[in-house]
Formats: sequence, structure tokens, C-alpha cells
Amino acid sequence: MVVLDQPIPGPGSGRRVAAAVLVCLLLGAASAQAALIELLVDAGSEEEAIASGLEEALVRVAGFQSPALARLLPGMLEDPVQPWLRSRAGRGEGRFLLVFDRSELRAALRESDVPVWLGSRPALLVWAVLERGERRLLLGSGLDEDAVLATLQEWAGQRDLPLVFPLGDLEDRRQVYLADVVGGITEGLAEPSRRYDPDGLLLLHLQQRDAGVRARAWLSYRGHAVQADASAATAADAGREAVAQAIDALGLRQARAAGDEAALLVGFSGITSMGDLQALRSRLAALEAVHAAQLNRLLPAAAVLDLRSGLDAPGLAEVLAAEGFRITDPPGDPEAGVTLWFLLPRSAP
Repeated sequence: MVVLDQPIPGPGSGRRVAAAVLVCLLLGAASAQAALIELLVDAGSEEEAIASGLEEALVRVAGFQSPALARLLPGMLEDPVQPWLRSRAGRGEGRFLLVFDRSELRAALRESDVPVWLGSRPALLVWAVLERGERRLLLGSGLDEDAVLATLQEWAGQRDLPLVFPLGDLEDRRQVYLADVVGGITEGLAEPSRRYDPDGLLLLHLQQRDAGVRARAWLSYRGHAVQADASAATAADAGREAVAQAIDALGLRQARAAGDEAALLVGFSGITSMGDLQALRSRLAALEAVHAAQLNRLLPAAAVLDLRSGLDAPGLAEVLAAEGFRITDPPGDPEAGVTLWFLLPRSAP
């Protein structure tokens, strides 16, 4: 339910109230949409489809694969009730549509103390070089030999991970030294990466060998440096495995086990337009730490939201601070019941 503050005097107050109601609807729609995970799974039987789909859904919620998650899976499959599975339906021979309840998956992860990536998933820019003999190719949207980037894009979609792929156009080829990608030197790629405004960099070197393809990955994000190495029969498979290992290692560093879900009133200053409210909604929707967000009241240049989270106030403050939100004093007189106040970031952290 929307609880608006006292009517805002002056011109445009009606528009601001209407905007508040609209944002509430947007927040509610985003929460409802995020409550379910729909997966189309190819498998030999319904039982196999549920096992495969459950693992994919759990990894999507947690953000990465981990030993703790792998240990949780068998017990969930043995549960005769399976409260986390909303529906199942056949979609032709060997194909099944499964709908999972995100809140039940969260509860299972929480009860088993499985670490979860509670912050936003980073937009990583992928610089990939495919090497065959003496030939080195910089892969991009215009040149994707062996469907390496297409495979990564499909895999990233299953993880809710916003990978960014370069154009690989003339400007990229002029600025990118392939030796930097092959050697995992992220510093040399800082300048050509600016045009894509990523959160971090993911370098991938794919080398053709007699027995298949070796892939080496280097990941750089917020001071974290991760390396991974994998081999497979094809460049696409080797690249996907190396990137998955790197993301799993990074996720483990970023993660923590969530507690019981609780509601917190959180204030956000610096909101002066509908665009600011939409930006806030987008930022909060990207956080696994925030399960739902409801507009509680609108103030001059600020808003108070009812956030449901698996973190207490200090834990939520830590996650939001890492996302670029700065703790600030409340505007005017303190609002009753508001636990935290933040200043809305103007740009990505």
C-alpha cells in the first residue's frame, strides 16, 4: 500500500503524487516479475528436467556455483512436496517448461547457509582473442568465430549476468593490443574499454591445440583479480568453462549467507524527478539482497521505501554502500521508523 506524506504544496504537486503512485506500481510489478523463474529445459525425462532446472534456478538466485550449493541439491530433490516448484509442463518430446518460486529457493539457500551474491551482478566487458597457429583474432559482435561470444551470452543469461561484448570494429582494433589480452594485462585495456563503460574486465585467450582448445580467463572487478584455466573440444565450450570458473571464484569472494527476511524502512535523498525514482528502482531490482521494494511515502526531494531483505540494517547498509549509495542524514526532521538514509548515486559506482 502507498502511504504518501502530506500533500506537497505548490505547482505540480498533483503530478508528483501521480508519479509516486506510478512508481509504486512499477516497484510492485518488478517484485512480482522477479518472484518466479521460468526455465525451458531439455531432458530425457521429467525427473531429469527438474534436477537440471533446479540447479540452474538455484545458481541464478545465488549468483554462482559453489560446493555448498551442490550439497544442497540432492536433499531438495528428495523432498516429496517440492514447494519451490510452482508448475511443470511438457513442451514436446524431451522438453519441459518449469516454473520455480524464487522465495522458496531463497529460503532453501538461507536455511542451509549457502552463500549468495547479494550485490548487483557486474557488467563485465569481454575482450576475447582466438588463436590458431600464427593467427590471432579479436572477437566482437562483427566477428564471432566458433560462436564463442554467442555461447557466453547464452550462459550469462542463465546467470542473470550482464556480460558486455565489444563491437570489434576498426576503433577497437586500433586501440587493443592483442598481446594484452593474451597475457592477461588488464591495465593496457583500460583506455579502449572506456567507450563501453563496464564495471570490470574479463579477458579470454583461446588457443587451438591438437587435443582441443585451451582457454585462459582473467577477471578484474573492484580490486579483485581472478584467473581461470580450462580445456575442451571446442573454443566455445572451453571459453564458457573458463569464464564460469572465474565468475564462481569472484562470486564466492562477494557472497555471504543471508538471514531471515525482514522489512526495513529506508530513506533515499536526492530524488527530484520520475527518472530518479526509476533509477532507484532499477538499482534495487539488481540486488539479490533486496527481495521486494514498496514505496512507503514521498517527501520533497526524497522517498521512503519499505524494503524486504535477508540482511539486517548494518548488512544492508554495507551492500548498498558497495553499490555507490552514501549514508546521509535525513532531510529535515527525522522520519519515524526510518532505519537508514542514503543519497541516491548519480552514476554507476
